[in-house]
Amino acid sequence: MLSLWGPFAILVLCGLGVPVPEDVVLLVAGALAAVEGRSWQEVSVLMYVAVIGGDSLMFLMGQRLGGRLLGSASGQRLFPAAKRARVELFYAKHGAKGLFIARFLPGLRSLIFFSAGSLRVPYLTFLWWDGLAALISVPVFVWLGHWLWEKFGHDAAHFSEAMAHAHQWSLWVVLGALGVAASVMLFRYWRRRRAARLN
Repeated sequence: MLSLWGPFAILVLCGLGVPVPEDVVLLVAGALAAVEGRSWQEVSVLMYVAVIGGDSLMFLMGQRLGGRLLGSASGQRLFPAAKRARVELFYAKHGAKGLFIARFLPGLRSLIFFSAGSLRVPYLTFLWWDGLAALISVPVFVWLGHWLWEKFGHDAAHFSEAMAHAHQWSLWVVLGALGVAASVMLFRYWRRRRAARLN
């Protein structure tokens, strides 16, 4: 289990805006689980805690420091005006549900979560939408890393090649999972609207 604390710490730092591809870290965590003979489900829970922990820290920093940091010179370097404008437009278009989409936007995710905190979005609202999105992305990549090691781990060259392909296709994996989740949400919304009209 000690070997998994490395990916755990990196995922927390990803939540704080460190530019490391989260999907690669999750793939590695899945492969480490297979090496140690652990189930991907067990490791998914640990990585999920890391992902939500990092995101929550960024959100809480926005709550405590948002206005002051964004107004400072260092804050403007970290979060340029053009990037903040994109986030404001994103919020205007999607509202709180945009927090679900933000989990799949590495370049903007940290700023969106920070801004949500500074805009006083309720923490439970943030936790619901971010947690729901992470419930899709985290297990998918941990399982994939676990499966790749079991299939190709005996051959380092093939494993490296498979991991590279998995990273290249990670966007499509996430988009597929996101599409399924969006379909479920739209279906539930349609059912509620239909029930309201019938009443």
